[in-house]
Amino acid sequence: MRNINLVLEYDGTDFVGSQLQIKGRTVQGELETAVARLTGLPTEQRAKVALAGRTDTGVHAAGQVANFKTESSHSLDTFRKGLNAILPFDVAILAVDEVDEEWHARFSAKEREYCYTIFNRGSRSALNRRFAHWVGDTLDLGQMQEAAKVLVGQHDFASFAGAGWGVQSPDDEVKPGTIREMFRVECCRIDQEKIEIWLAANAFLPHMVRNIVGTLLQVGTGKISLSDFEAILAAADRRKAGPTAPACGLCLVSVKY
Repeated sequence: MRNINLVLEYDGTDFVGSQLQIKGRTVQGELETAVARLTGLPTEQRAKVALAGRTDTGVHAAGQVANFKTESSHSLDTFRKGLNAILPFDVAILAVDEVDEEWHARFSAKEREYCYTIFNRGSRSALNRRFAHWVGDTLDLGQMQEAAKVLVGQHDFASFAGAGWGVQSPDDEVKPGTIREMFRVECCRIDQEKIEIWLAANAFLPHMVRNIVGTLLQVGTGKISLSDFEAILAAADRRKAGPTAPACGLCLVSVKY
């Protein structure tokens, strides 16, 4: 049995997410269908594809990583070319490799890096709407960067988790953990109209990046102060943080092992 590693990119706009869902088009579903067609296996016997990071509806990837196991003797180049020929145009395989049998795209990962793009000008953009979040207000990037520094290190990020995450149900034996280690957060202006927020951590909670961005934008517009932002992180309470930023601006850039 071979363990095949893929590096891929996709436009997440028309997907309901990366992971398989009961209904809707997913990245995992497209990959598994393509692998089954290339290896000649019926749908019920298709290989399960594991992804390094779970992305939500509308979230993009420039460096998502996946793996699957197969008995196929296809060369790595055949896998790359063949999958790209079968996959829809909003998913592309960038690289293919063969890894140890125990290697797993998700569980072997040590760091994930995301970039959130903000289109910052007075008028909305028709051309950037799929890949950037439009903010018409003037943003104080210096204050946003000062707030971003607060996030670096190991913290309880419950304030920035998705709704309901970390809340223990009667059937749960262990409350889901919300402690993560943030390696880098940078807010940088690319040009007069574009701002990027880069975040790298060992792992992220559901909606964590988008909730952080939504709260950083409140700092940038002067709705909350730096001390308010620090208090939000310390509170470990999702109700304290700002709104969830739209999915269109978010991209999984890379995964490190």
